[in-house]
Amino acid sequence: MIASTSADVKTKKSLRKSRKCQVCYLRAHGNHYGVVSCRACAAFFRRVFITHKQHFKCQGGQMKCEPNSVGRWDCKSCRTKKCFDIGMRPDNIQCSDDTISYSESIPNDPKDTSSPSAISSSSEEYITFFDFTSLLESIENILKTQIDTPITNQTSLQKLAYGLKEIRKSQVLENIPVVTSIGKNETFNSWKMDMERAATWLTYFDEFCTLKSEEKMLITKCMWLLFRRLERSAMTADLRRAKKCQKSEYAMKTDSLVSMETKYEFDWLSHFSAEQIKVFLGSSSGMYCEELTNCIMEVQPSDEELCFIICDLCFQYLGIKVGGEIQQKLEGLQKILSDNLHNYYLERNREHRYTYRLSQLMKISQQYNKLMEEKRRVGVVGEVFGVFRVKWSHPDIFKYARFE
Repeated sequence: MIASTSADVKTKKSLRKSRKCQVCYLRAHGNHYGVVSCRACAAFFRRVFITHKQHFKCQGGQMKCEPNSVGRWDCKSCRTKKCFDIGMRPDNIQCSDDTISYSESIPNDPKDTSSPSAISSSSEEYITFFDFTSLLESIENILKTQIDTPITNQTSLQKLAYGLKEIRKSQVLENIPVVTSIGKNETFNSWKMDMERAATWLTYFDEFCTLKSEEKMLITKCMWLLFRRLERSAMTADLRRAKKCQKSEYAMKTDSLVSMETKYEFDWLSHFSAEQIKVFLGSSSGMYCEELTNCIMEVQPSDEELCFIICDLCFQYLGIKVGGEIQQKLEGLQKILSDNLHNYYLERNREHRYTYRLSQLMKISQQYNKLMEEKRRVGVVGEVFGVFRVKWSHPDIFKYARFE
């Protein structure tokens, strides 16, 4: 009888221990790399080897650091040592962890102080949440409007070019300040500005305005990042030609520049360091669309040509992706703009250079696709290894961020 009681106590102690992450002592999520641990500590151990950062300097200098009361490690060196000491094995590293069920191996005890309900700083502290609800309501209101241009008998392409000039009126052209740092708020405000600018620009397109509300919203969600990259690269090219900004600077916003010296604060995006996260965001030239800007500087597209490239890239890609009725409508919009571009060249007596200009514009499209391929490649690697810690209220806003 005594032996049975002792065994029961031992079993309970073992079970209680199995519920805890053996690295940070918070609630465990499964068996990761040979040890019962939480996902955060498993991800940390994986990053140590994926990024070859096995050696860190101890914060306390004694290699005796421990996690704080809410399981947060300040010392990467001691956290790494702890992982090894409890038996985590690098040869077990894989893309998908061998998890174990809560119900079978880690029973949920409401009295356990390590449960998510008791400690709010568990996995939530590794997630940044963006709520786009109010922004999308603003976009819907913008798309309900159809803007008339003051000049009559304009083609749709000419109206888009006029709209491009209008939304660029906020562009600072003299003594443009250079941003020293960019964090979460600056990033969100930049997204907001570009989505609203793209939506406003599209309302100058008469045929676009006749589409259903959901169709207009779908196109806007697909186009806004494409519009941002091409329009801002084109503006950067204009500013560089006018010697209003340096070669190492980029007109990311209408009121400021960023440069190679600008500091990015990525703590909201990832638990990786700023230097490490850059590996998964692509090269600096890719982040600043440098090759695309150089290509635009060489081709020097007019506003009409730039508007055509933006729409053609978006409509072609989105049509292939969604198919059906919306693809037919997008092909119709493409035909309208193609005819408009043809007439644009004829009116300027450039028919003899028509083929040449189209080949030049194709260079920009090809360069954009090359940029997207780089972003797709490094982005997918980052997602596979759980680099990014961001969630969105409306994930489809970034669904077409990369041409995949």
